[in-house]
Amino acid sequence: MQQSTLLEDWSYFADWGDLILAVGGLLAVTLALVWWSQQTRYWHRIAILSFLAAFGLAFASIYLFWVPPYYAGCPSGCMGWRGYPLPVARITFDGQTQIGMLDMLLNTLLLWLLILVASLVGRIGAVIFGWERWSWRTRVLVVLGFVLIPWAFLPRYLPPPQPTTTGEELRLVTNARRAAEITYGVTGLWVHRLALEDLRQLSPNPLGETTPDLTAVRSQVCLRGYTYFYLPWRRYRVSLEPTGVNALSIVELPLEGPCWTDEATR
Repeated sequence: MQQSTLLEDWSYFADWGDLILAVGGLLAVTLALVWWSQQTRYWHRIAILSFLAAFGLAFASIYLFWVPPYYAGCPSGCMGWRGYPLPVARITFDGQTQIGMLDMLLNTLLLWLLILVASLVGRIGAVIFGWERWSWRTRVLVVLGFVLIPWAFLPRYLPPPQPTTTGEELRLVTNARRAAEITYGVTGLWVHRLALEDLRQLSPNPLGETTPDLTAVRSQVCLRGYTYFYLPWRRYRVSLEPTGVNALSIVELPLEGPCWTDEATR
């Protein structure tokens, strides 16, 4: 992820355009708090608690969402990153995590705005449908049905952070993901989303031989699996045959450590 930065050592991803959007975000947060101040005298508690929740989610995203340094779509190698929905830290090639303070603040601001908007919508819905008249059992069921369950299944609807690929690499990644999901049945009741972590193409290409071995491994794709509440679960290394259409094997890997077992040439 190569971007022009705002201030060296303070921001690794944000630029001046993001600051302009941040001003709009602050204005939206202010309007939401003004609305809450007209609804209850305890609006300042809502402001503080929602901000703390946003900061907690932004901090937790550093550990839940990360893309190690990769070569997929970046032949010379790119540093990885941590954070979601906006990146807040970069991962160097020697494994160090460097947090950009401005990036962290921007991610917190975005999450704060989302939480306030969700609380605003929830408040309006509660007034319309008479939340105060409901029994505690009904309230629990509503919270489960409209908050916790949708949150648990977010991996099915929101894409996680991952390298961007195009052309031939995109075809290989798509075929590997399809094989993991359909052929090997990785996704289902427990794993809900597979995100690309890295890709490598081995040399020499068996198709260039006089009598190519179609059972030889030509490319490998490393995928990260996410379960409920977007918790990372396992990684999977899918090996593809020379044409890159069919998968030859899949290996389940832990979240830590390298995806590749050797130093094959990319």
